[in-house]
Amino acid sequence: MNRANPCPLNDGTRGGLRGRTNAIRHGFSKTSRGSGREMVMIRKSLGLLVSAIAAATVLFTQLAHAQSASTSSFNHFLTGFPLTGTHASVACASCHVEGRMKNTPTRCIGCHNTMTAPGEPQSHPKTTTRCENCHLTSTWRDMAFMDHVQTTGSCASCHNGTLALGKSANHIVTAAPCGDCHHNTVSFAGATVPASPPAPNSSASLATTPHVVSAAPAPTATNKAQPNISHAGVSNGCAGCHNGATASGKPPNHAATNAPCESCHKSTVSFVGARMNHAGIIGNCASCHNGKTATGKPPNHVITNASCETCHKSTATFEGARLDHTRVAATCASCHNGTMSEGKPARHFVTTLPCESCHRSVTWISPSYRHASPAYVNHGPGSSCTSCHTTNAQTVPWKFPASRPDCAGCHADKYRPQSHPKFTRPAAVYYTIAELRDCTGSCHIFTDNTQRIILTRRFGVHRSMQGGW
Repeated sequence: MNRANPCPLNDGTRGGLRGRTNAIRHGFSKTSRGSGREMVMIRKSLGLLVSAIAAATVLFTQLAHAQSASTSSFNHFLTGFPLTGTHASVACASCHVEGRMKNTPTRCIGCHNTMTAPGEPQSHPKTTTRCENCHLTSTWRDMAFMDHVQTTGSCASCHNGTLALGKSANHIVTAAPCGDCHHNTVSFAGATVPASPPAPNSSASLATTPHVVSAAPAPTATNKAQPNISHAGVSNGCAGCHNGATASGKPPNHAATNAPCESCHKSTVSFVGARMNHAGIIGNCASCHNGKTATGKPPNHVITNASCETCHKSTATFEGARLDHTRVAATCASCHNGTMSEGKPARHFVTTLPCESCHRSVTWISPSYRHASPAYVNHGPGSSCTSCHTTNAQTVPWKFPASRPDCAGCHADKYRPQSHPKFTRPAAVYYTIAELRDCTGSCHIFTDNTQRIILTRRFGVHRSMQGGW
């Protein structure tokens, strides 16, 4: 096949199509003059002509359907529209219909319009028709990157957790459009709440015009805490923004808690007026109830280093606390003064000694005072306080001052000489109270008045803890 005459069947030679046609035309004229041999030749030539036309038709049809950039030697790159990916195996006639070269579409939408070739599926995001800005020619699923400039729908129409990544589990709960806070199509980080969010579906809303977004501004003091920020639509997830970076977070004196902000803070206008939800808190009350962060101990509180929860079992009221005396650091009277707690009854023994000198924290009954003075030894449980303190006074005067500080100082009137013989010969002589004033001394009985030989030895007959004489 030469370039001057691409079809060899169409030359003017005798074997060519035109030559055979002329022969047929002239042959019919000769047949009329009656040559049988020539008639046969004409019939053979006519059969060959029909066969040649059919073969040429099939040949050109096969070439039109089978030829493509991958099978043709033609360099399609020279046209300015290189055939890459799956385009290289597409038949030429699919684009060059009826051999038309000029005005062939070069944009994807020219063919991928659901008529010439498959177009956007129903699930495709709302975008412009610039397919080539995202898709590659290898497959539709291969994307160079997502060009958000071409999007025409709202952010949430794609970022819904199905088509594309949606809100995270810890995202602030809000019905506001994504674009109101997120101003960056590269990263979700750096979102800022606007002072006056645009109305949804308005031209100013970045949710409906995502192709006008700009880079996210770095957090500064001006966008950390804006008093006029509109929290419309925000119901929880405060810490997503109020983290000390995006917006003001917990101050240093904030109550130590991992509870969500909205558990206590019910206003989006001010942090003041929060009502603490103590649910789940079982200890370390003093970390808040220190007199600064929250109400602490009042001036009349019992002096103790015990933790609050040792006595206070309710988070609704301080009343009804049951004191654990094992952790009390102050004296009993600091509480048991008749005002803060039960004090001395009217008939109580008059004394300046502290309560704990006689009483124990387990019970008031059965005081157990031990005299520390050597002038008074312990007399045991058999003797009550009022046995000596007859006037209900702390100081008891000696009954027999001459005999103090010995037993006779109180018990001289109980002394019986006849029970304390010294010797009986030549006549009975008895010990005097002065001789046995301490009652614990020896009171041996001698054989005679020489007092050289002891007849009866008597040791420890009287002891203070034995009770009685």
